[in-house]
Amino acid sequence: MSGITGVFRYYFYLSDDAYKIEPVLDSLKSAGFQYLSPDNLIKEQAQSRAGSLFYELEQEKSRVLVVQILDEELLVRDSLERLAEAEDSRLAKNELLGQTTVLLSTELSWQDLIDSIQALSNRRVEHILPMQAGQMARFIPAAHHVYYACQPDNYDTNTARLMGYGLPLIESRYIETRMISNLLRDRTGMIAEERSELDRKLSQILHSHLVTEESNIKQVEELEEQIQELSYSYGMIAGDSSVVGEGHRRLEASTKNFMCQLKAEPALNLKQDTVDIISRPFLNRLDSIADLNDMLKNSRDSHQAAIDVVRSRIDIMNSRTNIATQEKIRDLMELNTTIQKQSLVFQFAAGLIEFIVLAYYSHSLWKNLAYGAYNIVPGIAQFVIVLLFSGLTTYLTHMIAEYLQGETHLKRKIILTSIPLFIIILLIILGSILLNGGGAAH
Repeated sequence: MSGITGVFRYYFYLSDDAYKIEPVLDSLKSAGFQYLSPDNLIKEQAQSRAGSLFYELEQEKSRVLVVQILDEELLVRDSLERLAEAEDSRLAKNELLGQTTVLLSTELSWQDLIDSIQALSNRRVEHILPMQAGQMARFIPAAHHVYYACQPDNYDTNTARLMGYGLPLIESRYIETRMISNLLRDRTGMIAEERSELDRKLSQILHSHLVTEESNIKQVEELEEQIQELSYSYGMIAGDSSVVGEGHRRLEASTKNFMCQLKAEPALNLKQDTVDIISRPFLNRLDSIADLNDMLKNSRDSHQAAIDVVRSRIDIMNSRTNIATQEKIRDLMELNTTIQKQSLVFQFAAGLIEFIVLAYYSHSLWKNLAYGAYNIVPGIAQFVIVLLFSGLTTYLTHMIAEYLQGETHLKRKIILTSIPLFIIILLIILGSILLNGGGAAH
């Protein structure tokens, strides 16, 4: 069987940007490239040992345009020039996620194949990928353009499937994982700087010393401001931790899918060590993200502890203030007790004076207004009546004064005290009238 040489080129783009690739598809058709239907893609592609083909593959949110030029007598330079003419100005490089070119030959020596790609890309080999029947090399990317050299023992079905289906999807997954990794690199870099700044502020708060001349109220206000700042920082760190955790899960899932695709490709003979080496940039990114997430958790715990410390300081200061307030209240209560004692003395003295004055004037008034009746009443009875009248009157006036100040519960006592007082007054009036009348008749 004669040898074969071919060029494969993969164009990676978002599914939403498929309309931007349509001019390229039209150009390929005009240049004589055959379009393969997705329905019988693998079968037709594997059976086509020669010719120019193109078709599209889909993987989640991205697409791959696969263009192949195979011939038993083909010059690599002619194939690349033909591809360049088909692309022309219809393809904007900035609209692509990436681009891959594979040079395949069963005739050229391995070194000639490597030299041909190095002349095109000016890049050295990055990874050697053993095949079940042959070998393949991946070169260091050049501006999102990756080159492969492939030297199969023969162009069989497995090799055709690898070139036309397996490798494009592997590269598509690699591009997706790389984009996620780069995005997380930039995002985690900003988060790491933000965390360092927040930790610096935390250190300042924990090591700050308030001026002793400041009042307790001023200190409490400053501590409350610190709690607000710490709470804000805690919220930012918690949010960053959530973002980093979600990014880690997303990159981890994409990396696992990429590694599984590498290991599951039947045309390749990759050991786990080789898969790990190829995936090392992503695995390192996962490790750095995990370390950052641990640091964020430590910072979050530190901020929570700082919030508790500041709150404890506020509680201690409030306790001291409460103790001082309670001591002042106790002093006021003692002063109030002293004043109340003095007030009781004054009230007793005033009541006694009021009682004596009232007794004297009521006795004098009774004597002057009803002299005849007064003289008929025995002295002991006069004394008892005057005492009862003066005592009840004094007691009643005090209760009425308290009632007018809001002590409404004294209403019943006022009524009960008024009844005997009213009876005494009534008895004095009636007795004086009767006795005066009796004395005049006599």
